[in-house]
Amino acid sequence: MVPRRTFALVAALALLGGCASEPPAVKNNTVVPTAAAPAEIGGELTMWYGVDANTEKARKDYETWYIDPYKKMYPKVTVDAVPNVASTLKQKVKTALAAGRGPDFIETPGSSDAVPYAQAGYLADLGPLADKEGWKDRILPWAYDMGVIDGKFQAVPLYYESLVLFYNKTLFEKNGWTPPTDRASLEKLADEMQAKGIIPFVNGNATYQGATDWLVSSFMNGYAGPTRIHDALTGKLPFTDQAFVDSIQLLTDYFKKGYFAGGPKEYFTLQDPQKYAMLAEGKGAMLISGSWEFGALDQYFKPAGQEWAEVALPPLAPGVPAEVYPLSVGGTISLNSRSKNLPAAAAYVSWMLNDVKSMWEATAAGQRLPLPISFTAADVPPGTDTKIVDHYQRINDASEKGAVGYTSWTSFGGKAEQYIVENIDKVVNGDMGAAAFCAGMDKAFKTDLAAGVIPPVYSTTATG
Repeated sequence: MVPRRTFALVAALALLGGCASEPPAVKNNTVVPTAAAPAEIGGELTMWYGVDANTEKARKDYETWYIDPYKKMYPKVTVDAVPNVASTLKQKVKTALAAGRGPDFIETPGSSDAVPYAQAGYLADLGPLADKEGWKDRILPWAYDMGVIDGKFQAVPLYYESLVLFYNKTLFEKNGWTPPTDRASLEKLADEMQAKGIIPFVNGNATYQGATDWLVSSFMNGYAGPTRIHDALTGKLPFTDQAFVDSIQLLTDYFKKGYFAGGPKEYFTLQDPQKYAMLAEGKGAMLISGSWEFGALDQYFKPAGQEWAEVALPPLAPGVPAEVYPLSVGGTISLNSRSKNLPAAAAYVSWMLNDVKSMWEATAAGQRLPLPISFTAADVPPGTDTKIVDHYQRINDASEKGAVGYTSWTSFGGKAEQYIVENIDKVVNGDMGAAAFCAGMDKAFKTDLAAGVIPPVYSTTATG
């Protein structure tokens, strides 16, 4: 797996094998179901997908997993899949849409990015099709809700993820350590690690600057708590509340102690391959990150003869409950309302959501993360990594119980997330204080709130 931002572009249009539902028709940019047969769907579809390197292998892998199965189901549809540099694809799509063009599919790295597209009228309404095919019963409720914009289901969640604490299980067992369960045990453990010359957390953001954003979400959920975040997202509490300021201050304090990569300087120069190697070799012990890390960790741990594991992030303040999972829609796919072939595009999404077992086959092959869909053990093919299955079972259980938190790239709104990414490193560097940072974030969030572009806010029972 690649980091979240890239993965959302590369694997967003994951194709699943199996039988497709009845292809839909389109009326006034609203997709409505029909009784047409798959053989009646034809024409051309255009997909723009992101790659880190435009190589023959990358193009072939994309066709194998994301194009060929669909063409087998809909032989009359011609698919024009165009590779693009992942880091520039978002702007390219925006420019094309503004000019009245663009691909048939509009994908985003998170729900908050889909809202402006919907407000601009770029996204087709999939609500009637979703109702007919029972997507509300298939997609996890919180994830479905994230796709409802202005009362219309316009953004299909592509996969889901949570922030967790990864650790070198082999190293922990060798030293008699157990994963931290609260702030006191975390700090005690980190101090013991440093005394042995081991980096507590191998986090770094030289490969992807937005990686610090993951720490912001982790510490806000762990210290301020999901209930306060919920209240802030619904306008009942400002992000200048002392609990949020203290969350960022605690993160800053941990950087000063050298818990992360050894300190700010090392953190800003630590590349992903380096951090994975450090963790797998026991030079580092833990990593705060998300579900997208599974494949990368395996690539480093297996050759090293080590084993990794993951647990829920520990609460960092009194009153914040344990076993809470910050949830994220790691990517969305929508249909361009100006598409010249909405029926074929809608049939694609309908088919994509239809086969849970094939979804898990793609997951087992390391080609995607699961869709936010309910599943049973029978859906999972033999040989699938049990750690991945266990992770998603725990997320699904937490979703049903409401023991969930929030991530900035899914729930905070575009300007707030952009503000975090552009400014949190200043806090880590010591160039900005925690209070000033939270004030700026609150201002950015309120701009989104006033514009009505905050994604739907799901509920939480994580009240402590």
